[in-house]
Amino acid sequence: MERNDTLRNLLIAAAVFVLIMAVAPRLIRLPAPPSAPIGADESASPRAQPADPTGEDGPIGTPEAASVRQAPGAAPDGGALVVVEAASEQEFALGAEPTNGVEVKPESSPYRMRLVTSSRGAGIVSATLTDHAESLIGPQRYQLLMPEEREDGSRLLSLAIEKINVDDQDVVLSDKNWHSDGVQPCTTAAGEGECVRFWIEIREADRPALKVTRTIRLPRQPRELRRHDLEAEVLVENLSDLPRRLFVSYRGGLGIRPLNPRFPDQFVDWAVHHGGRVEGRRKAFAEVHKSASQQVELYAPTPGASGAGLTWAATANTYFTCTIAPLNPDGSDHAGYLSQVAALDADGSTATLNDVTLRFLTESESLAPGAALRYPADVYLGEKEVDAFRSVEAYRLRNYYFQVAQGFGWCTFNWLVELMLWLLNGLHAIVRDYGVAIIILVLVVRTLLHPITKKGQVNMVRMQQRMQELAPKIEEIKKKFANDKARMNEEMMKLNINPAGQLITCLPMLIQMPIWVALYISLSNNILMRHEGFLFTWIHDLTAEDALFSFSAVHVPLFGWELTSFNLLPILVAIFMYTQQKLQPKPKPNPNLTDQQRQQQEMMQKMGPMMSIMMLLIFYKMPSGLNLYIMSSSLFGTIEQHRIRKHIKDQEEAGTLHKTEKPRKLFDGLLHRMGKPSFISRLQKMAAEAQRNKFEGTRKPKKRR
Repeated sequence: MERNDTLRNLLIAAAVFVLIMAVAPRLIRLPAPPSAPIGADESASPRAQPADPTGEDGPIGTPEAASVRQAPGAAPDGGALVVVEAASEQEFALGAEPTNGVEVKPESSPYRMRLVTSSRGAGIVSATLTDHAESLIGPQRYQLLMPEEREDGSRLLSLAIEKINVDDQDVVLSDKNWHSDGVQPCTTAAGEGECVRFWIEIREADRPALKVTRTIRLPRQPRELRRHDLEAEVLVENLSDLPRRLFVSYRGGLGIRPLNPRFPDQFVDWAVHHGGRVEGRRKAFAEVHKSASQQVELYAPTPGASGAGLTWAATANTYFTCTIAPLNPDGSDHAGYLSQVAALDADGSTATLNDVTLRFLTESESLAPGAALRYPADVYLGEKEVDAFRSVEAYRLRNYYFQVAQGFGWCTFNWLVELMLWLLNGLHAIVRDYGVAIIILVLVVRTLLHPITKKGQVNMVRMQQRMQELAPKIEEIKKKFANDKARMNEEMMKLNINPAGQLITCLPMLIQMPIWVALYISLSNNILMRHEGFLFTWIHDLTAEDALFSFSAVHVPLFGWELTSFNLLPILVAIFMYTQQKLQPKPKPNPNLTDQQRQQQEMMQKMGPMMSIMMLLIFYKMPSGLNLYIMSSSLFGTIEQHRIRKHIKDQEEAGTLHKTEKPRKLFDGLLHRMGKPSFISRLQKMAAEAQRNKFEGTRKPKKRR
């Protein structure tokens, strides 16, 4: 009969779990913020600067060497705006060479990335990080940005110039072939480097009207500098003898891929400057995909608000980010010329997953004849490294660290997660293996928390036994004073039963929770663990499934899983969690329990196997580093439970279980010597006094004679 009940409960729990996994994603729908209209500011711009008369931005090119394409619309005087573009698309590479950082990891290189740029829209085709491998198979480096291929064969590129609006006419530039003089050595704000410059001319009535120049500069940044920067700038020059009114739209990064297909980790992050503080915000890619037909506004200036402005916006996953920080023409942060920053699905289709990007829109400004407008920006392309975001001054002031801290969750403390990261990386520096470091860290934390765990479980057993002994008296009091709650409470107090005091026994367990959560999160957000294995075992990447052996993809209905490997660690997790629960101290059977109470107790005991199976399902496709941590914790917990159980049994045999122990912990020992009770003892006393005051308040006052 008991086996049938267990099987029935197991089937019910599994059915409920499957139902939740299948139905919940279809029921939860987040509303998408409406897209704000693009307005034009009619005020004159104080930012217009004289154009460079020397023409150092490069030759414009002649119509004979280029094709001419007409832009939509017509000028106010009847003349059409036409774009003079290059004869064909060209690509230019900056930074690391293919044989020195893209196909193999460089031993020493002044560049930490390789950029491939295109004259088509003056954008970035790809950005490859030299410090990180694409996968464990092959020498290719990690590609952070990549183009989005469209059905018509065209490509959407990162940081491309989408359009320029001139006197209320949209001139599309993202599909035009810009002119370029190729890659040149140059001087950047960060030192020597390489740059590529693209330019395009807009004509009106066969006369030059505007010249738009896009410059991308990649400085030399050796690894010890801990920087991943490039500089991007848009320059608009008025070549005509008429004043112009214009604004520019350019794109953010494209091609950010999820690192965990089961739990998509793609985000749009941005930060706004408020009176000296830089406050970050976040949206998941999924929220933008739901609004594929319209953009999701992230930032727009508030009329009359002073000292506020966008600091940066980014597309990112758990470990990598493309962060764009628009700058003022003088190079200072919090650009004041932005009218809107939005997130959008680049191709407007929910079928594609990696094409969420940003759109930066400048204010409509007046540009006098011979003047120019500059729109510079700093771009960070690289990993989310805690130490770099904290130590590099520009990153710290812009609060790039927000992108890491957002992964820390809300059920622990940031400083605690940072402490666990510091300990984990410190142990790795000693043992040179992150798998071993995880096991040692779990052992250290469990050892430090053992006194709290032990005291909590001993108190729990004491309370359970005490309640069993008093069960007949409690039932008698409940029946005798069923109609007099105040008197019932008084009699309960005489038995020295304090419900609030019972809750205090759970306090040691509650104290541990933030620590375990912090340790768990530190493993999930540590970029240094990516592609790191565990000794000489089958675990080659602690941020991926352990995959004891692989096989052809098998689709699991309802769950939506594609199983491609047999993972051993989740099975070990379930086994050790079950053994740990089985070894937890349990009170002796109470003959005074009612049938209902006995059934409830049996149901709680049967929950152990079901919870273990649930954990197996939940953690089967989790990263092996997290499973190694949980398995190690459960293994050490099993050993700990065995010791605690033996300790309680010895005390029961000696008859000392219910005697007050002498303080053994350092803190409690000091308090004892000072004549002060321990922290938990004081909490129990406070709870008892509060309960007594409550009971006394329910007494009926005696009548005066």
